[in-house]
Formats: sequence, C-alpha cells, structure tokens
Amino acid sequence: MLDKPVSGNIWIYGLLLLVAVFLAAMAISFIKAGREGSKVVDRDYYTHGLHYAPGDAGGEAARLGWRAEPSYRNGRLELRITDRNSAPVTGGTLTVTIEGQGAPAGTLTCGITAPGVYCVPFVPATGSVLHARWNFRRGGDAISGRMTVLP
Repeated sequence: MLDKPVSGNIWIYGLLLLVAVFLAAMAISFIKAGREGSKVVDRDYYTHGLHYAPGDAGGEAARLGWRAEPSYRNGRLELRITDRNSAPVTGGTLTVTIEGQGAPAGTLTCGITAPGVYCVPFVPATGSVLHARWNFRRGGDAISGRMTVLP
C-alpha cells in the first residue's frame, strides 16, 4: 500500500526552518556587533556632533560674532548686520538670491541705506510667498542664511 503524501507538514517545517535561520543570523549579528563595533560610528561622535560643520554659516557667524536680522519693509528686502557688541558691520557686500514662485529667479546685489543696513527694492507678486538666500561678505569673512517673506 502507498503511504499518504505529506501535504501540510512540509510547510510547517519550512516555516520553522526559516524562523530558525533568521534567529541564528540575528544572534550571530548581535554577537559580532558587540565584539567588534561598527566601522562607521565615530568613537567621539557626541563631541563631533556638537561641533558639526564649523565652517557653515551658523558656525562662521558665531566665530565672527555677527548677527543678521532679515526683514521685508515697504517693498524692500533689508538685512541688518551687527557684531557681538551690537555695532553695525560695515564695508561688506550683500547678495540676495531669489527663489521660488512669484519672483524671477536671480541674484540681486544690495545697496547700503545706513551703517550695517543693506537693502534691495523688491516687490513679489501679489499673494505669493518669497523665498530668498542671502550671503554677506566682508573681506575673507562671510555669513549666509535664508529668509521667507509672507506678504
């Protein structure tokens, strides 16, 4: 007489084998990670994270002690640059790059209206949000940032 074919049991054994292989691979991975550690993680990652990208705009502004206050008043984009003593920073050039909808893309060079106050006349399309990037340079030093104008 012929034996009955095993129909349902093979799937159960297959699933159990799959789970066992997964658990064994996970255990090996945990043991290896515990012994060797990751090749990607920096040993002093916390300190390096605190000082991440010191050459960026925020780090450069902090090093120089400069503070920028962008604003939009009476159809003019203004940027007031001051040092750590709240004195105006003069003698630099400010460029503003317009981005987004309601404005033609382009770079504008700003004029000086008062010591430390740089501005450019600009009127965005009615009801549109204006996005701009600004870059202030004086000598070899520079700071930059972004601004959004909501009309």
